[in-house]
Order: sequence, then structure tokens, then C-alpha cells
Amino acid sequence: MASLKDLQRQIQSVRNTAKTTNALQTVSGVKFRKAEARVRNSRPYAENMQQMMQDIARKAQDSKNLLLIGREQVNTVAVATMTADRGLCGGFNAQVLRRTMRFRREQEGELKQVALGRKSIAFFRFRRIRLEETLSGFSDSPSYEKAVEVGRLLTGLFEEEEADAVYLVYNRFESAMVQTPVVTRLLPAAPDEDQEDQQHGDDPLAAFEFIPGVDEILTDLIPKYVETVVWQAMLESAAGEHGARMTAMKSATDNANEMADNLTRQMNKARQAQITQEILEIAAGAEALGS
Repeated sequence: MASLKDLQRQIQSVRNTAKTTNALQTVSGVKFRKAEARVRNSRPYAENMQQMMQDIARKAQDSKNLLLIGREQVNTVAVATMTADRGLCGGFNAQVLRRTMRFRREQEGELKQVALGRKSIAFFRFRRIRLEETLSGFSDSPSYEKAVEVGRLLTGLFEEEEADAVYLVYNRFESAMVQTPVVTRLLPAAPDEDQEDQQHGDDPLAAFEFIPGVDEILTDLIPKYVETVVWQAMLESAAGEHGARMTAMKSATDNANEMADNLTRQMNKARQAQITQEILEIAAGAEALGS
């Protein structure tokens, strides 16, 4: 059984840990509320941008723009995985990395990996997976300038024929406790067949003409579309990271406090047993002297 001093040291250590995790929970809570507001405000714009891209893609069925229709054969697939730069956020990073590895196993052609975030960089380097590009330092508070940089990087892989398709894997924010890893195709930008089948009603662009032509518009629009999707993914990932960290730190604080209470009860029992033993020794000594 541990001595009283050992128990006291353990209790102090656990309570110090609880103070640290509680502070991290508070900081993450403040960041989470700001990140959540940014996600809620940006989603309508991102969804409208995606809908507009789908509408123009249906209107431009005869377009020869490779960014829209893609190449005849997909021999090389680029996969960009977005994680946090830091840990202490539960399974936030692990689930998006598992989703990436499952997606990689599903592909038949050559794969090129892009790592966005320090956790993904460390993950792929540990598994000796070659990285085409690495970017980090933006997960905590992303900026649109960084989204433009990432978007141009991924678009460049397609335009320079280093990849025939580009996918982005990230955590979509649902709530502070739920983040869903998703895989979205960035390029080619034309919607998949199942997405086209979901469209109903009249074509909203049927009565419009494009000036200049559709191909000229797509040349400028598709890179902006990619940047918008990347920017929304960054905001979703940031909100999910702070929410996951806040939840994980609350759980850690509760567990530390519970452990401290259990250790305190053990210490009280040990102190009571020690006092009882001392009383018995004194009584035995007094009885021996009196006899």
C-alpha cells in the first residue's frame, strides 16, 4: 500500500493536471464559439458557390475545359488530408487519417499525398509515405490567404498533369462532440453522376447566355471554386478541432477530479489506519508497563 506522502504527491499531481486541462478547456471554449460562428456564416456562401458550379457544369456539357470535365483516364490521384497542428483533441485527427488510408486503399492508380497540418505530416512520414507538398501552421486560426495558397497548389497539380483527379479529406463540423470525416472531389469540378441525378426541376440557367463564353468563365471560376471549398474546409476543420479539444479537456478534467477524490479517500483510510495502529501500540505499551 502506498505511503501517505506518496498519496499526497499523487493527489497534488492529479490536481495540477486538472487545473491544466480545465484551463485548456476554457481557452478552447472561447476559440470554439468564434470558429463555430465563422462556419455558420460562411456555409450559405460555400453552398451557393457549389450550386452555381453544378448549374454551370450542366450548362457547359460541351465544354472542353479539363478543369471541368477531366481527362479520359485517371491514372494519378492526388489526396490532400487536412488535420490539426496540435493534439489533445480526442479522435479528431485519427478519424480523418483513417478515412484517408481507407480512401487510398480504394484507389487503383498512382497516388500522390499532400499533408495539410502537422499531425498529418507526422503521420505520413512515420509510415514512410512520400509527400508531394506539406503545409501547416493554419489549423488553429485559418486565413483566406492560406486557403488561396492551398487552392492554387492543388489546382497546379492538376493543370501541370501531375494528377488526373484531386480530392480533399477533412473533418466536417457537426457539433462540439461530432465531426464527420468527408472526402470531396475538387478537380475535375463537374459533379458526379449521382449528384446530377439528384437535380430536379427546370434548369435555372436555361434562359441565360454566358458572355464571354462558358469556357472563358470556367477558366476563372473553377480556381475560385476550389479556393472556396478549401476555405470552407479549413473553417469546418478549425471549429471541429476546438470543439473536440474542448470536449476532450472537459472529460480529462472530470476524470482527474474523480481520480483525486479516490486518492483522497485512500489517503484518509491510510491515515485512519495509521492512527488506529498508533493507538493500539500506545495501549499495548501502557498495558505492558502496568503489568
